[in-house]
Amino acid sequence: MTHPVNEGFTATIAVVLLASGTLAFSLATMSAAAAYADSVYRRELRIQAGLYADSCLETAELMAAKDYFLDGSVDLPEFFCAAMVENSFAGSAAIEATSTLGGVSAHSSAMIAI
Repeated sequence: MTHPVNEGFTATIAVVLLASGTLAFSLATMSAAAAYADSVYRRELRIQAGLYADSCLETAELMAAKDYFLDGSVDLPEFFCAAMVENSFAGSAAIEATSTLGGVSAHSSAMIAI
């Protein structure tokens, strides 16, 4: 009674190949899901940063309308932004607001009459 030396070798190789194929498929699927989740998160950050920049701009406009001598940089931490007010002291002011949230920046600007 002779036993072949490679008895079970084919089954072992088949199981290893199936396991590695399943692992590769799982890794590809998980990386695609992670990339999609990151893109959705970045899109939400862009929307939120844009809304913060608009709110920052409106707040800076109100501050400039209340204070005729307001000129320079104004930090508004509640909107994660900084506004730059360039007052010409001739009845107008240029305001530029930049909001940064999670590495995503949004800009907004306006010219107002004082």
